[in-house]
Amino acid sequence: MTAVPSTGIAPSTLAGQLAEFGASLTLEQVPAAVLAHAKMLTLDTLGAALAGVPTAEGQAAIRAVRTLAAPDGPSTLWGTALRTTRAGGALVNGITAHAQEVDDFGGCDHSGAVVLPAVLAACEGRGVPGARVLEAIIVGYDVALRVMEAAGGYRAHNGRGWHSTGTCGSFGAAAAVAKVLNLDARQTTWALGIAGSFTGGTWAFLADGAMSKRYHPGRAAETGVVAGVLASEGFTGPSQVFEAEWGGFLNTYARGDAQPERLTHALGTEFKIMRSGVKPYACCRGAHSTLDAVLDLRRRHSVTPDRVAGVAIRCTAADMQMLGDRTPETRLAAQMSLPYSVAVALITGRALLDEYGDTWLTDRATRALMAKVDMRLDATLPEGTEPNITIATTDGQAYAGHVDVGRGAPENPLPASEVIAKYRDLAARALPPASVRAVEAITLSLDENPSVDRLLEALRAP
Repeated sequence: MTAVPSTGIAPSTLAGQLAEFGASLTLEQVPAAVLAHAKMLTLDTLGAALAGVPTAEGQAAIRAVRTLAAPDGPSTLWGTALRTTRAGGALVNGITAHAQEVDDFGGCDHSGAVVLPAVLAACEGRGVPGARVLEAIIVGYDVALRVMEAAGGYRAHNGRGWHSTGTCGSFGAAAAVAKVLNLDARQTTWALGIAGSFTGGTWAFLADGAMSKRYHPGRAAETGVVAGVLASEGFTGPSQVFEAEWGGFLNTYARGDAQPERLTHALGTEFKIMRSGVKPYACCRGAHSTLDAVLDLRRRHSVTPDRVAGVAIRCTAADMQMLGDRTPETRLAAQMSLPYSVAVALITGRALLDEYGDTWLTDRATRALMAKVDMRLDATLPEGTEPNITIATTDGQAYAGHVDVGRGAPENPLPASEVIAKYRDLAARALPPASVRAVEAITLSLDENPSVDRLLEALRAP
């Protein structure tokens, strides 16, 4: 792999250095494994978005954008026959991509739901080559995660109450849009500055399972499109958006936690997209290792619900805060509840889309089993440690389980066949079989396609 060449613009700020990287990157500089992973994450995000179209959040967003934006714009609302403005398309497709909680993780949190809707909305109808789209996706994932790392990392930044998918994702979306629009380093710096001057998203949704969590990636994608297009027309943004003493992103959003050097460490050689993983379960990633352990114990020891006397979960403070809801009333609340996820998995042997729907959410047996789940803080566990679980049975047995790295993580990846099967199942909820096959084929050969518009056509419902 060769180093990223200079554009001839001497970057004097952190945003300038990120901009030069983004403006100059080509697929020739990208390792084969990175390119393959980018395609797989793109396919996974498209499947997640298509499955999100029929949700309450997806349908509300579609209705809203029909009121807020022109109904006949250039941007496709994936999985429908509708079009709208580029900003409106990014907003809706970002919402639907996160609506089922099955989109990727490990980036700025959920990078795919931010970056891909922004990229495709910005370039639709412009004959942009598939190779440049993939370059933009790789750049967007890279910048989004670097910003989160510079803000102190996931636990520090989200621990303050910020939802990093929104706050940090906006930068990734702006960088990706700048790339797909072929902006130079100066314009890309402006785009980053514009995005950073208006970015946000907080964890208040957790209190009552509100839909606003789904809004955050959509809003970040929309912000990226607006920032990129404004910059392309000469609208300037602050070049010191990260390091400015008064109003800079790091001093404003991450004071005391900021690590600005992480924005540019190994830039162009360490591709952050490789940190993103694919979810095997339709819930918060923090629950996945526990679900792996529960389903393994259920299978190996024939643990049926009637045999369960109690389930003990011992976890860190961060897990208690994020996953400790014992009375979820909405799908999102259930997806953020470890007691619910454990109960429904023990009953059904699954934790997929249907298990977080109304049927199981209101099921008496699920609620009864959830009441047997004792989730408590274990102060001896270092932060970042996955929970320990023990299932006690009515016949006096105790089965203990723990998984260090859940399935789907980069360190424990799903096989490509499983990712593709997941995509097919999700995409079929909005598109006919021929379109599902077409989207898959085009995405997995995107670098060979002269125009990404073929993909957008396939994403339209007949």
